[in-house]
Amino acid sequence: MYCLDASVVTNSFIVGEKYHEFSKELMDKIKNDAISVAFPEIVLPEVAHAMSTGFDAKTAIEFVANLRKIPTFTFVPIDAELSNLAARFAATYKMRGADSLYVAVSYTFNAKLITLDIRQKESAKNIVTASTPVEELRASNKL
Repeated sequence: MYCLDASVVTNSFIVGEKYHEFSKELMDKIKNDAISVAFPEIVLPEVAHAMSTGFDAKTAIEFVANLRKIPTFTFVPIDAELSNLAARFAATYKMRGADSLYVAVSYTFNAKLITLDIRQKESAKNIVTASTPVEELRASNKL
C-alpha cells in the first residue's frame, strides 16, 4: 500500500516536468496492479491548485474527479484523530502542516509514502518508509 503526495500525482500528468516519466510509470503500475493507495483528503485541492497553474480550471477539476473514481484509491477525511497525529509529527519533526497529514496517513495505514518533496521525505524517515517514484520503481525492479 502507498500514500502518494500531491507532487507525485500532479507530476504524473504534466508532461515535460522533471521526473514526469517516473511518476507516470508508477501511477500506471498502481492502476495496472490494483495497488491500494491512501490519501489525506487535502490531496484533491492541492492537486487541483497545481494543475490550474498550467491548465484551465475545467481540466484540473476533471482530473481530481477522475482520481476519486479509481477503485483502489482511498481518500481519508481529516478528523480530530488524524489531525492530532499530524500535529504531533509536525511539532516533533519540524514538518510543514500538509506534509504531516500525508505522513499521518502513511503511518495510520502502514503505507509507504511516495513523494518528490525531498524535505518531506527526509522529515518522514523516522516515522514511515518514504521514497521517490524513481526509488520505488528501482526497488520493484521496474527500472
